[in-house]
Amino acid sequence: MPELAELKITADYVNEMCDTISFWSIKKNPVHKGSEVEMPFHKFSITAESRGKELMLYLKDQFSSEVINLQMTMGMSGHFKMVPLNEIPKHSHLIFYAHGSVALCFVDVRRFGKWKVTNDWSNNRGPDPTTDFDAFVDNIDQRMSSKDFKKPIFEVMMNQKYFNGIGNYLRAEILYRAEIDPFMSTKEALLKNSQILNLCHDIPLQAYQLGGGSIKDWQNPYDKQPENWTDFMLCYGNKNMAQTIDRTGRRFWYDPKWNQTS
Repeated sequence: MPELAELKITADYVNEMCDTISFWSIKKNPVHKGSEVEMPFHKFSITAESRGKELMLYLKDQFSSEVINLQMTMGMSGHFKMVPLNEIPKHSHLIFYAHGSVALCFVDVRRFGKWKVTNDWSNNRGPDPTTDFDAFVDNIDQRMSSKDFKKPIFEVMMNQKYFNGIGNYLRAEILYRAEIDPFMSTKEALLKNSQILNLCHDIPLQAYQLGGGSIKDWQNPYDKQPENWTDFMLCYGNKNMAQTIDRTGRRFWYDPKWNQTS
């Protein structure tokens, strides 16, 4: 599943590909359960911004200042590709037709990606730890007494209300580098090692700078393999690490030394 780093790369790709292109129509694949996107503009531009695990597409009318905000999540495999009209990928579920015989396609083999027209970001997700770090820390601090924070930190780090953008591979890498018992309560872990929050800022940015991870079904839109990715992934997927399945059915990798206390 694409996480914070991969969403930033996706936004970069959309902005780069759409920089000098105007669009005229949007079409939804009938097999996808998502809603149709009504487009009142005859000529519009597209820019993108990421926030945690969400992407916002700004569809701006080129004849006025009106903008439609299309909020998207990538699901397990969602990514964008700019292609000639005769090369539209099979699993394209939202197609933005551009002037010049090309199209920007939202490709999603698993069909878990979602979109909706909205005025703002989701209100059930916390601040992005890389672009709004102070608000991210404040959000955590204000919830230290929450019953959620009595749960093990490796579980709570998947909760987007607190750790927006942190997913399966990022939590493994962050907790491994923090050298903290992942089975410790979230409150205790954060009080013992506040560097965990700093790592929530630093590690996703490192992953982004390396080019993100082609994790399972996600495909880098630039068709590039990440640089030095095996050196970056110290814990996730490492055969020398211990594993457990969390309450959501996700496999979590961690330092086996914590088996003594878990």
